[in-house]
Amino acid sequence: MNGGGLRRRLLRMGWAASQAAEAGRIRFYALFAATAVAVLVVAGSLLAASSFDGRTERSSARWPQVTDGAHATLLWRATIASVGERQYDVVYIEPLTADAPLPPGLSRWPERGEAVLSPALKRAGVRTEYGTPVGSIARKGLESPSEFFAYVRPTAERLDTKSMTKVSGFGVPWSPPLGEHLYNFGDAEFRWAYLAMVGLPAGLFVVIAARVGAAGRDRRTAVLAALGASTGARAWFTVGEALIPVTLGALLGASALAPVLATDIPLPVVEFVLYAPDAWAALPALMGAVLGVPFAVLVVVVLLQPPYRPGRSTRPTAAKQRREWPLWLFPVALFGTVRGVDLAPYDFRLPVLAGGSVLTIALLPRVIGAVVAATGPAMAKAGAARGRVGMLIAGRRLAVGARPVARLVAAVVIAIGLAAQGQIAISLFTEMSDRVHSVERQLGTSVLSVSTTLSTAHADVAAFERALGPETHAVAVTVGSEGGRLDLVAGCRAWRALGTPCPPRGRATELRRTGHEGLAQAIGLERSVGVRLYARTGDAAEITRDAESASLMVLAGDGRQLSLSQVHRSANAHLAMATKVQVFAMTGTMGGSGEGIAAQRWLELLSVTGVLVIVLVAGTGSVAQFVRAGRELGPVSVLTGNGRVYYAVSVWSLLVPAVFAVGMAVVVTWYVTTPLQAASGSRLAALSTVGAAGLLCASLIAWWGARTASSAGAAWRPRND
Repeated sequence: MNGGGLRRRLLRMGWAASQAAEAGRIRFYALFAATAVAVLVVAGSLLAASSFDGRTERSSARWPQVTDGAHATLLWRATIASVGERQYDVVYIEPLTADAPLPPGLSRWPERGEAVLSPALKRAGVRTEYGTPVGSIARKGLESPSEFFAYVRPTAERLDTKSMTKVSGFGVPWSPPLGEHLYNFGDAEFRWAYLAMVGLPAGLFVVIAARVGAAGRDRRTAVLAALGASTGARAWFTVGEALIPVTLGALLGASALAPVLATDIPLPVVEFVLYAPDAWAALPALMGAVLGVPFAVLVVVVLLQPPYRPGRSTRPTAAKQRREWPLWLFPVALFGTVRGVDLAPYDFRLPVLAGGSVLTIALLPRVIGAVVAATGPAMAKAGAARGRVGMLIAGRRLAVGARPVARLVAAVVIAIGLAAQGQIAISLFTEMSDRVHSVERQLGTSVLSVSTTLSTAHADVAAFERALGPETHAVAVTVGSEGGRLDLVAGCRAWRALGTPCPPRGRATELRRTGHEGLAQAIGLERSVGVRLYARTGDAAEITRDAESASLMVLAGDGRQLSLSQVHRSANAHLAMATKVQVFAMTGTMGGSGEGIAAQRWLELLSVTGVLVIVLVAGTGSVAQFVRAGRELGPVSVLTGNGRVYYAVSVWSLLVPAVFAVGMAVVVTWYVTTPLQAASGSRLAALSTVGAAGLLCASLIAWWGARTASSAGAAWRPRND
């Protein structure tokens, strides 16, 4: 028989053997699902890379080409604004010549006082804040369809030519500091978070699926070796076992990718839209993933098959392997991760933490398995001494080796590690956003802050107040001569309307009590972060016109809630070309961060995705172990005549190792996450919640294992395997 015919025969033999093997159907579906998940995970990474590249390209195309006055064709100025918890860019433009080039995404120049908004910004409720809205920015002028962006042509009264940049056109070869990518998860941060929270579970799924029903296949491999099969022949036989489910899984993964090529896909939680042209740009890489991932899975299946090591005995048994290197590598990874973050340069701290965490969590199941296996003889001895059959059998089964235990607890350990690290990382951002939400609940919009870094030399504060309605007052805010102090400047009429005594001219009085509820709450909130407010009598309009970076507190005498959009529109019309409006106490130390909110949402999405993959891993690995346990314990139930032995064995061989694994995972995760500057209370709350969920999962595994083993044992019949 030639080489090709032999390989085809071995492939057919492998497929036939897999159908009749122990847990054969379970392994088929496990490899099918693991390959599909692996294809999608790798494709997700490729799509993310293409999306980052596409956003950078479109952002570069709209960045201005700065020039001197002689060659300038338009004026340009970018500012930052926010709506809700999301920051975005607003670009002010003014053509200088009739043939001035249009910014990408615009079909015509807006008239004075007009604004062109992105479709997503319109859907968010922003309409007339920057002037009369006309048209929408085309997709080619946006980083993604979900981007918040605006082009504004200011009125002649508010045009601030001195603060604008003279440009000749658009398009630069570098990634500019403008656009959605500034307020979103960065490229490097996303890659490391994706690797740790999604890539690791997917890799574990492939390994667990490859080793489902390993005991029977290892015996069969030993028989083939004893019959003279070469290493290559055994590899082709192993490939034949896995080829069909792996191929079908790759086809499923490929079909699941079709929608991203057909249309824009909005991602849940993160308010991000995957742009179809970016997906098409990644098509060659996606095709490579669809072909390469199943090949890699088959390579893993072959490499995880134990090599044949001939011994002195002629009996065909699978040789035991004692790989102790994971036990020695684990403490190096654990302590190296924590200390390495402190010693690494700032730009390398995130890769060190993410890579070290992945390695530590990946090695932990093997360490737990070794510890549990080492206690097996003592457990068996204690069971024999006390006459407890379940403890005796469980101890002897655990003493056989660490691998079955490691595979069983791997999903629980990695789920706890990923979920806990994700929650602790999220807490870094939620602590800040919780303060912001607290301010919003207390103040609402009764006290607002209006600020600008542009010229206010021609600001009309009186017209600004009139535009907001009766009894609305604008109080100038200046930084006091002492640290942690803000001075509020207004006329006596405004102070009396706000229920505050008018301070003597030339003197500042600390604000402690006031008859205005909103102002009183703002005073308390600022004092809670070490900032004290002082009242002074003066002309707020004069201070605003003379300030380099003007800031105003806006509030109504009757304490009513003010409209953010109306205040923003009036400020842009009467104070400066570009202004920023937000709740007063959300400025400075109490303020939130658009990047932080985006990072929090991305971490939530990635951690949930990773945990869902872990659920598949846990179910696959557990069912295979339970079926094997039922078949192994079948003779015991026949001899004892008692089906409760399955539950006793499950307590000692499943519940106890799983509980130990949960405890170890919590302790190791606590230590590994110490470089994250999260509060101890947040870390303790996250680990307590995840640990409790892990204990519940351990109990369910033990119960499920006992029921499955009992069913398999009841159907057991003696056979020659």
